[in-house]
Amino acid sequence: MATGFSDSEQARRDHLSKATSLARKVHKDAKEMQEIYRQKQGLSEEFSYDEVDGIPSSGVSKWNELSDEERLRANASAFHSLHCFLGIVLKEQREDLTPEDGEFHEALLSLLAQVETLAESTKQLLLMFGHVPPSNGISSPEQDLTYFKKKLRGYKVLLELSTWALRATRDFTKLQKQSTRITSTMAAPAMRSASRQKNQKKRGGYGR
Repeated sequence: MATGFSDSEQARRDHLSKATSLARKVHKDAKEMQEIYRQKQGLSEEFSYDEVDGIPSSGVSKWNELSDEERLRANASAFHSLHCFLGIVLKEQREDLTPEDGEFHEALLSLLAQVETLAESTKQLLLMFGHVPPSNGISSPEQDLTYFKKKLRGYKVLLELSTWALRATRDFTKLQKQSTRITSTMAAPAMRSASRQKNQKKRGGYGR
């Protein structure tokens, strides 16, 4: 049965659906990992985690005033950067902070793979909508941090990742709804025309 969607429109809808599901899962997993991380590192819930340089902040003012392209570009850039930071967090956990906790490392590795896929999916969405993805260049994360600052950075990465993933889920869902409305509007005249032709054929058949 015809859907009214062109192949490119259907591919975009499918990709949006998968990206939305992935962003939702990254948000859930990062949120859970955030609490596990805090407990393992002995960090207080009352501590302020605002001052950690380099990590993309989700506190973008007037986000709703940005265009769809601007939001997609910001998401793509943030996920690429957060993937790089999360890789460093995993390295520091393995080598310094929790060297014996293999299960924790595997959980971080799984999340790292999801974030990489989400970054690529967001970049692909930009291309599908005819936009230019942002460059992947980021400032190199600071390497020679104190033991305590390494703990703080890891928590901040998970905190921001969870928030960015939630925001991306909402952005992707909005794009899905917009795509459905636009396609339905474009398909309506063709569907009405097909219906008229079908009725005309029926009337012609009755007259014979």
